[in-house]
Amino acid sequence: MLLTKRRSLLAGLFATLLVLPIAGQPARADIQQEADAFLTQMGNRAINELANKSVSEDVRVQSFRQLIKDSIDLPLVAQQVLARYWRAASAQERQEFTIALRETLIVRFLPLFDDYKGETFDVVSTRTSTKNPNVVGAVTNIFTPSGETARIEWFMRKVGGGLLIYDFSAEGIRLTTSLQDEYNSVLRDNGGNVADLTRKIEATLPATAVLQ
Repeated sequence: MLLTKRRSLLAGLFATLLVLPIAGQPARADIQQEADAFLTQMGNRAINELANKSVSEDVRVQSFRQLIKDSIDLPLVAQQVLARYWRAASAQERQEFTIALRETLIVRFLPLFDDYKGETFDVVSTRTSTKNPNVVGAVTNIFTPSGETARIEWFMRKVGGGLLIYDFSAEGIRLTTSLQDEYNSVLRDNGGNVADLTRKIEATLPATAVLQ
């Protein structure tokens, strides 16, 4: 089956990550301080907009769509997911796949925000890439009310005047790798036809999905 509906650790932590307030941080280099502020702002926004059960589902979907636009480097995520198939795809095929991927993330992860129960996390460390000063990573620990702890690593880069997330790793499972594994079996079977993959993804989306 093309798109599984299992609630994996990766999926659950993806939702949890976006709704967590961050504890106080020590002083760091500018981009590392910016990363702390970026994650804090995103978390507060998600709590207010996505974990708010008093608003309609349509409003929450629209809010999540905007949050993805503002916080995630979705074209780069899509490029990593398609890997070698990205190079052979046309500009239109890339755009259509990226949009379908965005809507898939909404369908899969937005319902998990209903399960927010006051989890918190602490930033353990941040580091700037030695190869690119505009790339920064942050390691965080999530603490659940039941006393469990999960380790998360974020990957961000400077885009324009701010930071955007281009991947994250939850307990050693990277988002882009997980999605790549899922979609590459289809691409191998259809001769690398990205447009065909996109149509299959779109067929699993609700009628309310925005495919533009």
